[in-house]
Amino acid sequence: MFNKETIFMFFPIIGAICGAMLWLKYFIKIDVLERERLIDIIFALVIGFLTPNLALWAYKLHASYAWDFNGYFLTDLWYAIAGIGFTEEISKLFGVLLVFLVIRKRLNEPIDYLIFGGIVALGFSVKENFIYYHNYGSEIITGRTLISTLTHIINTSICVYGIFRFKIFNKGNVILNSISGISIAIISHGLFDFFLTQEFIGNLTPFLASIVYLIGINFWIQMINNCINFSPFFNYEKLISTSKLYFTILGWYIGLLLIEFFYVWYHKKLDIAILDLFKNIFKEGILLIIVALRVSRLKISKRKYFIIKPQFPIYYTKNNDEDINLFGVLPLKVRGENEKEFRLFKYMGKDLVFVPVNPNKSSIQNKRKGRLLKKYFLKNDVVSYLIEFYEDDTHPKEVFILKPKTRGTTLFQGEFPIVTIAKYNLTSLVANYNLPSYKDFNFIENVYIKTV
Repeated sequence: MFNKETIFMFFPIIGAICGAMLWLKYFIKIDVLERERLIDIIFALVIGFLTPNLALWAYKLHASYAWDFNGYFLTDLWYAIAGIGFTEEISKLFGVLLVFLVIRKRLNEPIDYLIFGGIVALGFSVKENFIYYHNYGSEIITGRTLISTLTHIINTSICVYGIFRFKIFNKGNVILNSISGISIAIISHGLFDFFLTQEFIGNLTPFLASIVYLIGINFWIQMINNCINFSPFFNYEKLISTSKLYFTILGWYIGLLLIEFFYVWYHKKLDIAILDLFKNIFKEGILLIIVALRVSRLKISKRKYFIIKPQFPIYYTKNNDEDINLFGVLPLKVRGENEKEFRLFKYMGKDLVFVPVNPNKSSIQNKRKGRLLKKYFLKNDVVSYLIEFYEDDTHPKEVFILKPKTRGTTLFQGEFPIVTIAKYNLTSLVANYNLPSYKDFNFIENVYIKTV
């Protein structure tokens, strides 16, 4: 029914499509506050799919002037940035601006700019990936989807964020913001390609590309974070679902692994396919976990703007909130709020009851009525809340600090979140921009929360 050439073409097509679906599903699920029209999403994807034609035309122009990599460090670095980075970022940016022009009346929240900019970049990557899979084989499906596709999305998002930062947040200067955003994206793109293709420090050179990639991921999520915090449709409860976005990444990645597995099995041998499968898991497994967790973790606080910083998405922590403890001596945490910290979103703005976990050793003794007043991010992104206990008009109100419990048993009776209440100099906390470490608090006891 199908000849070998037809089947060979099938794998690049299905690989490119499924790779696109991984990030397309991510965009749809991160946009929980106000959904976009499917027709607009498809339009942006199609425009993005056409933008590589601009880049290909530019590369023909480069070739006519014999401008390419030539083995010299400085000239190769310059070509990677001014040749590849500039060409591809400007090509995508033309597509982005065209999409924005057509749907401008429906760009009604900050995150829309990054979502549609990212989808245009995704369309660019779909065509580029298909070309790569067709030319080099579909053994590279997982790596290009997880790394190269996301790199395109990140760099285009940096361009868009820079251009529209003043309009969205009233920060900086529109011209300087635009120049900075586009320049950072071009340099980041160029450095990534340069480190990935050159070997000036031998086999360790691609490790430098991984550093650019990881810093870029954190950059991207910080931008998404600010856009969500400034949404006119902001709603804490709707944002709870974003804490499980890693399932979307992991699920589609497994699908891509299977596509690549069957491709290698069909075109080579089963034992080679199994070896390739384990090689991918070994090479990309840790990176996949870091990426999946980081893109599902935000720092949610209404109208709170966080300064974008070049940071790694994972860091060493001493705050008893690690995601993994390597060898029992190296506690590491992925940045942003984890699933256990997101639980408290549904209690914002509601009358609550705080109940001692161990009433026999409780200093507050009985359950107390209260509410969450304000959210703080302490040093190293430690989440805390200002809470108020109240009874009635005859009793004075008491204010404490609350920290969600993230280790050990975190739910009481499998339902109610357990938190730790503490005391601290509240005047210092509210007024001091140099936020304290959570270890500076005077911890009192664990309580669990439920609504009245």
